[in-house]
Amino acid sequence: MSLMYRPSVAGFLRLSCALCALLPALALAQEQSFQDALGFDTLDPNTPLVIQADRMSFDSTNEIARATGSAEAFYGDRALGADVLEYNVLEGTVTASGAVTLRNDDGTYLFADDANLNTDLSSGTISQPKLLINGGAKLTAVEGERVDGRYTVLSKAVYSACEVCSADPVPLWQIRADRVIHDEVARDIIYEDAIFDVEGLPIAYLPYFRHPDPTVQRRSGFLAPKFATDSTIGLSTKLPYFLNIAPNRDLTITPFITSRDGLIMEGEYRASTRTGQYLLWGALTNNDARGNGDEWRGAVRGQGLFDLENEWYYGFDIDWASDDTFLRRYDYSDEDRTISRAYVGRQTDQLFAEGSLIYFQTFRPDESGKNLPQALPEFRLNYRFLEDARWGIATVTASAVRLEREVGLDYNRASAGVSWQRQFVTDQGLLITPFADLRADTYLLEDDPVNRDDFQGRVTGAIGVDVRMPFIAENALGTHIIEPIVQIIAAPNSNDTIDIPNEDSLDIEFDETNLFSLESRFPGEDRFESGTRANLGVRYNFEADNGLGFEAVYGRVVRQRDNNEFNDATGLRDRYSDHVGAFRLTLPPYFDITHRIRLDGDTNEISRNEVYASADYGRFKGTLGYVFVEADPLAGFDEDREEIVATGALRVSENFTIYGGARRDINDARFVYSEGGVRYENECCSIDFSVDRRFNDDRDADDGTNVGLEVRLKSLGS
Repeated sequence: MSLMYRPSVAGFLRLSCALCALLPALALAQEQSFQDALGFDTLDPNTPLVIQADRMSFDSTNEIARATGSAEAFYGDRALGADVLEYNVLEGTVTASGAVTLRNDDGTYLFADDANLNTDLSSGTISQPKLLINGGAKLTAVEGERVDGRYTVLSKAVYSACEVCSADPVPLWQIRADRVIHDEVARDIIYEDAIFDVEGLPIAYLPYFRHPDPTVQRRSGFLAPKFATDSTIGLSTKLPYFLNIAPNRDLTITPFITSRDGLIMEGEYRASTRTGQYLLWGALTNNDARGNGDEWRGAVRGQGLFDLENEWYYGFDIDWASDDTFLRRYDYSDEDRTISRAYVGRQTDQLFAEGSLIYFQTFRPDESGKNLPQALPEFRLNYRFLEDARWGIATVTASAVRLEREVGLDYNRASAGVSWQRQFVTDQGLLITPFADLRADTYLLEDDPVNRDDFQGRVTGAIGVDVRMPFIAENALGTHIIEPIVQIIAAPNSNDTIDIPNEDSLDIEFDETNLFSLESRFPGEDRFESGTRANLGVRYNFEADNGLGFEAVYGRVVRQRDNNEFNDATGLRDRYSDHVGAFRLTLPPYFDITHRIRLDGDTNEISRNEVYASADYGRFKGTLGYVFVEADPLAGFDEDREEIVATGALRVSENFTIYGGARRDINDARFVYSEGGVRYENECCSIDFSVDRRFNDDRDADDGTNVGLEVRLKSLGS
């Protein structure tokens, strides 16, 4: 609300002379607005009291100035508004009555029926006060007092963030207290003899407690506890303590108490520095959950990124656990492999270079960590040394890695390459892009159980051309673009990679995203796509003025001969690859559907099928996903995979929402995960009741059901 009004000129002429002579502590501004006349934004706190109103009078006998009609008084950053204001010069008090509003230094507002304050509006008594604090908190009381411009002391007070009305006068929750103090400097709300009510029913009593007001963002102290029940670890509670070390550093210590496994201690440290920021989290316990006697178990996670000079940077990612079921048992994660790394690099518009040390950890029952490689170190470089409209784009790449195992092959590789491409556009709109690349790889193998040659090397390369012809048409429906694409690539035929171990090119996906790839479709360096081939396909795009859109792509790869480096499951091994296609339909603002499919090149049977759909219609939001993938033993799964996943939320009323989700393995006819719940939310609180269940037994991390209830009282915490 604004406390600025434009009082009449007549009032100013009538009172200015007398008041300026008789009231040295009183200044009047009538003709101009207060802010324009006196510069309120920069007003010195020692500026005398300023009053403005529609009508003003002065009792020279008792030395009382009376202001009526949108009357306002200002002192520094404080402002007082009322129907009637009286300033008693002799007593140094300001009395306000009728629709009293006091704005304090910190931006809080105090509403009342009557108030009696000193001249600087910092102290005094208030009747029927109502205090509004930024962030939505409200305090009402029978009577109150302003003390030293810092404290608002309320008697028989009620605190809540809930809205009330004549039809529903009882807030959902409130705190009643004999005495409540709001400290504007410390930004605390302090209660004496407090009772916590829910729907008007008392549920808790505390003789004394305090909490930060809603304007506080960071403060040391206990955070709200969390309670849960789990069929694996039983009843549990977390009681976090937040320590605000500095504006850029904090520490949260959380005792995690379970009825079956005892105490797990958690800690999280966060910090921002001049060059970056980092986070470290850890959990530690000592128990007999695995039946091995009391043992120490835990996990550590963290990440950090820091800037150096000349666009250099360094950082780390940590994800480590003491054993293979700790994360699942205590519901920290369902990961079956983790990756930790430390890295340093440089990135500019033309250069990317990064070196890393990488540590892998496995929690899979059928996989031993002794056979898992560790990258010590890995290096990658990409430098675009030419970018010219006439000569094209040329890039140099380099990489090197050493993989060490506790048991098995130790592997060293160094690679370097160069690539070039240049686009030409004919007068008819044909896009022609010739390209070429060349790469050399060297390998040094140690402790190889297959007894291959210790040193191996190769040189590979390819040349080709990308030809596209976009056809564009516009009509009443929208804009249509059809683009036939032909890519012809010539590369040497080679099968000599059989003697080179395959560490980074096992998991291959052939779909529309790499259908028109000019580079090898192998994800790593150990295998390359050899042989002469052609990537053939077509793209179609439609866009309407109302946002309706449709995109589609289809194509396949035709080879001069079979490529034995690919396995059968990839769809790329034979002369004629599988058919790949995809489409996306956008129906704004309600629906979005994407379908991706791969058909066997010989039988036209489905090799891969994915459907993803999302909806946001009225009160409903949801997603649906379906995926089918043929078995690929080299990628880690020996059987076909077929799953469906769905999530949804329905807002059944203004405040209530029901939600749920599930993932089901269709092949095994079982659920992998399911969850559901009910959420209630209004202006002062949110209540979330949820149930989720996992269906994968893993030694001491059995499948289980979790039931949770989260209550968040807005302006007060969770």
